[in-house]
Amino acid sequence: MAGSPWTCAQCGAVNDGAAGRCGTCANLAPGRARKRALWVLLTLMLVAGVAVTGVVLFAGGSKSPPAASGPFPQYTTPALPTTKTVVTTAAGVTPPAAPPTSTSSSAPSSTPAEKPCPGDAARYLPGGTGTALLVGETAKSVITVCKTPDGRIFYDGQARGQGASDDTHIMLPAQPSGDGYVAVNGAYSYKIGGGRLVVSDGGQVLSDDELTTTG
Repeated sequence: MAGSPWTCAQCGAVNDGAAGRCGTCANLAPGRARKRALWVLLTLMLVAGVAVTGVVLFAGGSKSPPAASGPFPQYTTPALPTTKTVVTTAAGVTPPAAPPTSTSSSAPSSTPAEKPCPGDAARYLPGGTGTALLVGETAKSVITVCKTPDGRIFYDGQARGQGASDDTHIMLPAQPSGDGYVAVNGAYSYKIGGGRLVVSDGGQVLSDDELTTTG
């Protein structure tokens, strides 16, 4: 206690409290030493607090802003411009115009339109359609030769003046022969050529009729 004799903590001498110092080592009295130590401790705590506050403020200021919440904005892909063909010229020279299409008489003429096989014969063809190669008449028959899309040739003979039926017509596979066509049914043959229709049984001619072409 201040004012009472006390023992110096450093040198162990007994001193008068009124002097406030050790007579031997000149230390502060215990009460004043405690006060000074307390002020030093408070000063250090204050400095430490200011330093911590500064670090926190600096760290908070350097943080990146938080990412925006919510859905991402929608972007529309811009349409690309239409590609155009650009003809460039060098030294102001205009490129030559395309040459005109030749129309000389040496060019081949267009193929004439093919005639469809008549309905009475076409309905008996495989597939029900074909191209007429020959249509003609004799005194008793209507003769038709047709070609199917797959290239096969058929001979059709119908009784003249009667509707086509299984009893009034015959259709046979045929093939080119000379200037006409020939179809064979067992021993019978039907030959068209030279404007005639010749029906034979083996080597015997059964009929030889004039054939008038009608299509």
